[in-house]
Parts: sequence; C-alpha cells; structure tokens
Amino acid sequence: MHQEVERLRGVIKAIEAENALKSQLKLNIEEQLKQLKRKTFARSKEDRAGQEPSAEKRKSQEEALLFAQAAFPAPEEPTNQKDKWASVPEKKIPHDMSAEELTQESAVRGIANPSADQWEEVPNAFDQVTTIQIVERSYEKHVHQKKKYKLKSEFNPDPDEKTIMVTAQGPAALLPGMNYATEVVASVVTDKYVLHLPLERQVKEMKSLGLLGMRTSTLSRFCALSAASFEEMAERILKELLSAGERIALHLDETPWRIQNKDQKDGYMWVISSRLGSYYFYKPTRSGQVIMEKLRGYTGRVLTDGYSGYGILEEAKIGQGFCWSHGRRNFLPIEKGDAGVKSILDDIDELFAIERLAKTFDELKTLRFEKSRGVIGRIQAKLLVEYPRSRPKSLKRKAIEYLMKRWPGFTLFLEDVRLPLSNNEAERTIRHAVIGRKNYHGSNNHTGAETAATHFTIIESCKKNEVDPRQFILMSLKKIADGEPVMTPLEYAKSIRMPDAAKSA
Repeated sequence: MHQEVERLRGVIKAIEAENALKSQLKLNIEEQLKQLKRKTFARSKEDRAGQEPSAEKRKSQEEALLFAQAAFPAPEEPTNQKDKWASVPEKKIPHDMSAEELTQESAVRGIANPSADQWEEVPNAFDQVTTIQIVERSYEKHVHQKKKYKLKSEFNPDPDEKTIMVTAQGPAALLPGMNYATEVVASVVTDKYVLHLPLERQVKEMKSLGLLGMRTSTLSRFCALSAASFEEMAERILKELLSAGERIALHLDETPWRIQNKDQKDGYMWVISSRLGSYYFYKPTRSGQVIMEKLRGYTGRVLTDGYSGYGILEEAKIGQGFCWSHGRRNFLPIEKGDAGVKSILDDIDELFAIERLAKTFDELKTLRFEKSRGVIGRIQAKLLVEYPRSRPKSLKRKAIEYLMKRWPGFTLFLEDVRLPLSNNEAERTIRHAVIGRKNYHGSNNHTGAETAATHFTIIESCKKNEVDPRQFILMSLKKIADGEPVMTPLEYAKSIRMPDAAKSA
C-alpha cells in the first residue's frame, strides 16, 4: 500500500509538472504575441508604461465631449430593426407555389386524386419575410438620342433662309459632351478619397465588371474635374471656420506629403479645423508663413503642437494655446522608475478627467477655475523641483523644458473656455490624409496634392457635420452640372436639421 501511494504521488507530481509547463508555454506564447503586435503595430504614443490599452485608460488623453459635438447634430439612429432599414429601397417579391408542390400537398394529406386544381389562392393572405439583399455595382451604356425638330416652312420668318433646326437637351454633365455620367465621377472620387482606394485598383474592379479600356489617367482627370468644381465650396468652408473664431477656437496641424514626380519636391498637407468643418491645403514648404496666409485677419484663438513654425502666430497677435497631449507624450518613455515623472503624468491625466465632468461650457468654465487651476499649480511646482534633478540634454530635461518654455500657451485654456486641452481635433482630422498617403503613396505632382486637399476638405467637413460624404459629393456634383448653387456641409446640415433657422439666416 505504501509503495502504491508513493507511486501515485509520483504520477500526480509528473502531471502537475506537465500542466505547469503547458501553462508556462501558453503564457510565453501570449507574451510573444503581445510583443509581436507591439512591434508590428506599435504602442500608442499616449499609453503609459506598464499599461495595456483599454477603453478606460484611453480616457487619459480625452477631453470634454463638448469640443467634438457637431454644430447641428444628426438625429440619433433608430434602435429597432424596422426603422434601421427605413432608408433602404423596398422591392416586393411574390412567391407562388408550383402545380407540383400543390399536388404534393394534396397527396400528403391523403386527398383522393391529388392535383393542383384542388387548391385556390386566398386573396391578400400571405406570410411576410424581410431580407436585405446586395446589388452589385454595374455599368450601363446609355445612348441618349436627342430628337431634332425643324420649323415648319410656313412659320419661317425668312423663307429664303435654310431650314431652322433645334435639338433636344441632352443629359447634364460637368463638361460639355462628356462621355461619363456625373455619377461615375462621384463614384471614382469617393472610392479614392473616402475609402482610400487607389485608382489602379478601381481600374481592375471596373474591368471585372465589364468596363474595359479604362485608364488611371482618365480617372485622375475625373478627380481633377471634381476638385475644380469644389474649389469655391472649399474656400467658403475656410471662411466659415475663420468667421466663427469669436466662438470656436481653430486647430492647426500639418503632415508630410509625398510627391512621386522626381522633378518636384515633397511637401506638406496642412489642416485648419474646428467642430464646424475642416480645411486642407497643400504647400511644398513647412514654413509658418503659409498658415498665416490662410489666417490673415483672424482674431480668435488657435491650438497647436510645439512646432516652432507656429511661432509666427505670436507676431500676428493670435492667441496660441498648446496641446497637453503633446506635452504629456514627452514624459511617457521615462515614466518607468521615476516617481517624479509619474506624479507629473498623474496630474496631467487629472486635468483631462476634470474636463470630462463638464456637460456645458458654463460647467467647464467653473470646473477649470475651481479644480484645474489648482492642478496646474501643482504641475508647475513639480516641474521646478524635477528640473534640477534632470541631466542636461536628457529626455527628462527636454520634456520639462518643452512645457516650461511654452507655459503661457499651456495655461491659456484657464482664461479661455474656447480652448480644449489637446489638439486631438486636428490630429484626428489629419489622420484621414495620413491613411490616404499610405494607401496611394501621396500624389503624382503638386497639382494632384491640391486635388487631394480639396476633396479632404469636403469629406472631413461632411464628417464633422454628420453628413454622409458619398451622398453629399454626388448631390453637389449633380447640382453643379445642372448649374444650380450648392451648399457647404455646414449649410446643408443646418438646412435639413434646422430648416426654419436656415431660412431666417
């Protein structure tokens, strides 16, 4: 018995050791997978050391939702299934039973001499099943036969003259005699600039659907034609942003933009943004002078990162606030093992937490005076304590100096409720251009970059005003082809959600 017990104990220990090894291998694999994900996709610049990204921890970089709300928000989406499908075109499809099926039903029920004639249809009685079907994109060749009319000879004011002929009006187009409908142009534009689908892939898709012989150069001309049609609207969007400066601060940012033409230099895609819309423009330089050309006459506030080119704003006497997300970001790589840095980051995160408590701008103003001001005081005191503890040219010294050199701009939000804590508004907006740059590698030339900027302006302004970009672009291009006036996304949102206000404006 003793020997058997010892043997079983040995078996149990072996099983436990095997399970422990399997568990350790599983943990090692999971850790390797995490490391691989971080290496492949990179950790967010906002994540703190030792923290895995989560919805709760992401809030450390979020500000009050007040700054992200649309000026004229869209109605909430329906919650029940029937209302969700209300905007989908409906097609009623009757389902009949064949003679064979009816005959079989008679046979199953034991009816003598089974046949279909033994059944009759019940008027207006049916069971209904609703399904959602997909209709693939297709291309059709429409041959428009414009009828001709000649004036009868007895009505000709000058009988000796040639017969007077007139022709019926053909389809409206963005260019006279254009062989492609406005819908095709809108589709190409939205596929490229909304869905970031390169023109080469669009050509392949067209070929698979039967439209042969299409070239990327033709689609590129479609994009240029669309951009030319939208240029005036884009400038009106910029005026909307600038004119609202007394109520809403502007966000500024820029990102590199590749030019594939070897004879032309790469440049930068700039963005001016607020919750009313976004305005993009391309320039082959990063000089702050280019932003001043767009802001000339502006008297409101702006929020930027610490790029030195924005220093020109001070010369123009434009109030400049700085982004706390950028200031916070500099401390993240050195938080581990430094209690002083961790304490500074905790205070910065508290600033963002205070912002999220506000439901109105009046509440935000009160919270900033009663709570944020005290947190700012603590941060400043800690910076002064930690500065002499940091080595010259160290990451810690640079992070502290980044804040201290721009302190008036970092604390300007305490005086002006229009300013949010971070420049995330512009960061989110310019991300659209960044994704496009990755998908189709910038533009062929400077003109192509300007074409992209115009479309980014329309698309992002639609998003800010909760308007579907695809439908808006198609609607606007068709109006332009018909010679009708068009509205900006902000004007359109106002007209459909506040029609009475739009009429009185």
